[in-house]
Amino acid sequence: MSDYIYQPKGLLESFTEGLEELRRQGYKVVTDAPGGSLQLLFDSCEKNGLKIVEYNIDPSDYERYFANAGYAKRYPKYYPSNIKEKSFEHYIAFKLLNLRREDIVIDVASENSPIAEIYHRLSGITCFRQDIMFPEGIHGDRIGGNACAMPVPDHFATKIVLTCSLEHFEEDADTRLFEEMCRVLKPGGMVAVVPFYFSTYAFTLTDPTYSAAHNVKFDRENPVYCRKGWRNRHGRFYSPKSFVERMMDPLKNKMDFNFYWLKNAKEVDASVYANFAFTATLKA
Repeated sequence: MSDYIYQPKGLLESFTEGLEELRRQGYKVVTDAPGGSLQLLFDSCEKNGLKIVEYNIDPSDYERYFANAGYAKRYPKYYPSNIKEKSFEHYIAFKLLNLRREDIVIDVASENSPIAEIYHRLSGITCFRQDIMFPEGIHGDRIGGNACAMPVPDHFATKIVLTCSLEHFEEDADTRLFEEMCRVLKPGGMVAVVPFYFSTYAFTLTDPTYSAAHNVKFDRENPVYCRKGWRNRHGRFYSPKSFVERMMDPLKNKMDFNFYWLKNAKEVDASVYANFAFTATLKA
């Protein structure tokens, strides 16, 4: 993934041209998201041994977090049209991680997220920002380079957060990322992933005007859902079966996973689309 560019230049001008190029490459291209009801998803979870806990959100508690974090005044240029969703992701991760002052946290695939500054200010923790687009190495609170091979010593961090990030890890990089986090975390350390893009059927979302011209690789066994105007190259949606195969089975001796259904997320704001989250805790 050393040549990874989140939103690359040199795009195709035609969505149709992108569709045809992906078909030419042998992918099963679809233009509607694979369906499935919540009940089918929960039935599949039970069949595959995944237990999902209903996580009830207190909208007033979220509003206090939003105000204390200072999104409106401190970060007015951070996703202004989507700030409720982004801040909601940060809030859920903040709650799931149960941060303490002594924690050392890494915000993986941080890009321009204010998580590091907000979490430090609200809880006193030390927080690093990691991104493949940052210069290689550690520079202040920035960790540059591939998240699957971070330039930090073993047992460096106690907590790791990924918000709207895991789905962008292409090919086998999602599994390699979690193997790396097992090295980087202290025993008992925790990862929080929000949102967890979870569906009855596994598929990958892409905007082919971004991906087709850059030879982005997709999972051959799953449909590639092409959505016009999405403006991203890769977004993996896991099914219960695919998550067990890609993540839980390879890490069964290293990590314990907990899954959360954010049932009343829409009570925070109608624009919120995060429906699921999960944590992974490194076994002591």
